[in-house]
Amino acid sequence: MALGRRRPAVDPRKAGSVEAALRRSLRAAVAGDWPTAETWLERIVEADSADLDAYHALARLYREQGDIGRAIRMHQNLLLRGDLDKEKKNEALLELARDFDAGGFAERAIAGYEEVLDANPREPEALARLVQLHGELRDYPRALALVKRWRRFEREAADAIELELLVARAQAQADEGDADAARGTLKRALRRDKTSAAAWSMLGDLEAERGRDSRAIDAWRKAVTADGTLGRGLLPKIEAGYAARKKPQDYEKWLRSLIEERPAEPSTRLALARTLASRGDARPAIEELSRAIEVAPGESSLRVELGRMLLDAGQDGEALKSYAALLDAIERGEESDA
Repeated sequence: MALGRRRPAVDPRKAGSVEAALRRSLRAAVAGDWPTAETWLERIVEADSADLDAYHALARLYREQGDIGRAIRMHQNLLLRGDLDKEKKNEALLELARDFDAGGFAERAIAGYEEVLDANPREPEALARLVQLHGELRDYPRALALVKRWRRFEREAADAIELELLVARAQAQADEGDADAARGTLKRALRRDKTSAAAWSMLGDLEAERGRDSRAIDAWRKAVTADGTLGRGLLPKIEAGYAARKKPQDYEKWLRSLIEERPAEPSTRLALARTLASRGDARPAIEELSRAIEVAPGESSLRVELGRMLLDAGQDGEALKSYAALLDAIERGEESDA
């Protein structure tokens, strides 16, 4: 309990005294006056230890204010009492698990939530937090097993976290040198969601490592199709793959189809412009890059690239104009990296 503060009197023998104190505590909390709210709650708990609403409210206040140790001790003491029915005990168990969770004590939080599940196997919050905590600790088998139970209550959220867990597990397997297991896990992820850009991207890397360039290109293409922002990292790999197969025209054709589907994606337009420039088609490359700037004027890398292409084409005056426009945009704070 807080020391050194003047405490308002609460006499549980007076009708309405506790209720009035609760109202005052609530008003203080709404006003953000946490010391006053804490003081009123402490007095209520001292006056009537059977008032579990005030007891939990005070412990939660400690937790929210970062005094995790106090909150833990309150809930541990509460669980030692012999007058709690099953429902009240389950509530105290959940609150204690939340305390450990908020304090960053992952192992103890897991043990707490597991105890909650033992008492109430249908507690969705405990399931959700256990899935996330086991995932953070890289205990993917346990996390994935719990996802199946969680899905009964929150299907959409469970599906999303399962996909993240599968991709994370595949990365861990790949890091450990078990590429076959990683591929199997990624295929499981893609059966769950065929549009998972992260899964396709990683699968492409794994296929490339074992020399299956055609499969790698196909996977990377699907990743970029699912998430255009991955183009910055994957388009150079795809271009290199097509070049190795001596099919640069197929790469260009694919880029144009992507631009038709997503005309406002700057990385794809930039890749096409570079492809055109690399084979000596400076004019269409510059035109393509200019269109890219029109649809994404805030991408500084596009203006930088345009300046380079104009200089390479001997159009020094136009290059200076492009760089001047870039400097003006930077001064106005409008530019961002592509």
